[in-house]
Amino acid sequence: MAFAPLFLAHAGCRGLGDVPPESLEPLLVRFWRAGCERWPDIALAPDTFIRHLALHFPRRTAPDEWESLLTQFVPGDLYLACACAQSLPAALAAFERHHMSGVGAALAHMRLPSSVVDEIRQRVRERLLVRTDTAPRIAEYSGRGTLSNWVRVVSLRTALSLLRKPHEEGSLSDALLELVPSPDADPEVEIIQRRYQDEFRRALEDAFAILPSEHRYLLRLHFVDRLSTPKLAPLFNVNQSTVSRWLQSAQQAVHDETRRLLMERLDLSSQEVTSLLRTVESHIHLSLSRILNETLHSK
Repeated sequence: MAFAPLFLAHAGCRGLGDVPPESLEPLLVRFWRAGCERWPDIALAPDTFIRHLALHFPRRTAPDEWESLLTQFVPGDLYLACACAQSLPAALAAFERHHMSGVGAALAHMRLPSSVVDEIRQRVRERLLVRTDTAPRIAEYSGRGTLSNWVRVVSLRTALSLLRKPHEEGSLSDALLELVPSPDADPEVEIIQRRYQDEFRRALEDAFAILPSEHRYLLRLHFVDRLSTPKLAPLFNVNQSTVSRWLQSAQQAVHDETRRLLMERLDLSSQEVTSLLRTVESHIHLSLSRILNETLHSK
């Protein structure tokens, strides 16, 4: 497709006289390719990206300034931000890996408890990525200056805002207490857990590791950050039933692969594995929560 006419139509460059789009086209193509090369696994429509770039371009810019102005943008970062604004799962997962994982380091000088940092991280995620009546806030990132610095500033402002207010009831730290097993656990479960605990954990970790990155990201949001399906739905720009199906599918995939690995490694029959999994079924979510949490903080 021709990028220049689309760009000019949205960048407020009409009315400059004879604007030569042929001189702009190769600049935009090069900019587009730079974004694609940085994130080859994120399938963002080119017209969406060019419109996004145009909206952040200085108004009524003279043609002889286009090239120098484009060098002030970070194409890979703008590409990722645009894809996140479109709620593309691969982009959201990449944003989590490359930017949300760094929130703790950005706040390290504040010496906050880990539970407070987790709460700030969740608020930043919701603030930047959740679509309401308008586009997600990440669409406001202009592309000039790195995205990591922009997220850092947002994180600091969110932290300061949170610290000015009394903690709300039902904070994340309270929610995490629900993951602690009851002190009066079933003795039969305890015996089985002690016997197969290492094998079960390794199988569960390996099953989680082979999931697509989008599924791992979804499970992390649900089990670690405790986002319910009503909150996950706008984050991915889908309805609640779709998010529920995705969660069920990801959990079923982990369950099935864990079952397969236990049969293979412990030389158990299908019936024996079924009995084992049924006995520890109520503890699978707890184990998965711990694995997801450890995976998140190891990156």
